[in-house]
Amino acid sequence: MKVSVAIMHHPARAHLVGSLVRACLPLVARVVTDPDPSGIRSPLRTAKRAWAAVGEGATHHLVIQDDALLCDDFAAQVMAAVEARPQHVVAFYSDWNSPQNAYLVRRAAAAGAAWAPLSRTDWAPAVALLMPADQARELARYLEPIPDEVIDDDEMIARFCRERRSPMLATIPHLVEKGAVESLTTHEDVYRATVFAGRTPPPAAHWARDPAQDAVLAARFERADPWEHVVELRGSRCYLRFTRPHTEEPAGHEYGWYWHDWAPLVGIDPRVVPGRGVMAEVWAAGYLLGADTFAFGRTDWLRPALATWVESGLRPADRARLGHEGRAALTEACLEGFSVRRTADVAG
Repeated sequence: MKVSVAIMHHPARAHLVGSLVRACLPLVARVVTDPDPSGIRSPLRTAKRAWAAVGEGATHHLVIQDDALLCDDFAAQVMAAVEARPQHVVAFYSDWNSPQNAYLVRRAAAAGAAWAPLSRTDWAPAVALLMPADQARELARYLEPIPDEVIDDDEMIARFCRERRSPMLATIPHLVEKGAVESLTTHEDVYRATVFAGRTPPPAAHWARDPAQDAVLAARFERADPWEHVVELRGSRCYLRFTRPHTEEPAGHEYGWYWHDWAPLVGIDPRVVPGRGVMAEVWAAGYLLGADTFAFGRTDWLRPALATWVESGLRPADRARLGHEGRAALTEACLEGFSVRRTADVAG
């Protein structure tokens, strides 16, 4: 296996790119600079060139955005992951509050999996994405005629993968975090990784999990079930988002169904959730996750995945009011809800 690396770069972030290139070593990263940095801000414009920058002799190509932060031992982790899943599109990052993928990553973490099959309709997590080299070149050709004014490369990459039915997996944990720098586009949300390896990445053997686990997780989300759903924490409340498989409904719509009113449709009695307020909302989210998962093995990355769920799902006022200790208590409440349901299922 030989992985080439391209870094999508805007000159406004010149202070970031040097350290990112060094963090990739011994993988050699080529910096691909926005060809029109004073024009309309368009990640798509730079992505076209970054995906075309496949290195000579490369078997795989990785594109990283210039505000990325890499885990320790990044290159070795990438190579171990690629060797384990050489035919897949691999995401080394996913947003902590993406409409479907964030939940799919958390559900896989709850199952003890190393890989999370991602949604075909959610946007692609383009902060750090790898493809087989031939597919990367094909993507570059696909993107080239799309006007730069479309801006969002992640939606176009998702469309490309969907049309070709290319399976996309995210690593658990993620090898990449998004740096706390201002967005260069009009997006105002805060973006972070769903579960980041940081300074404690797993051993290389972690990635060599049985691919049958991927198929089981994917099948649970792609079945033609009218009650297929993800669980959300948004604005300090818990929601069910029914995904309506095989429809054209966009993944990112803002409409959700309040969990208490709709839980019976997925077989949950809402009276099992104790208390009221924000604590009850996150407990309910954990309980609903527990009802929708099963165990492959150790769930080492579940608690950090739930912690980002709480952080991303609170209203700013609640986040400030609760402080670090209060948010940590909410994470434990979410984990408790999950454990209560899993324990009941095992006992049953």
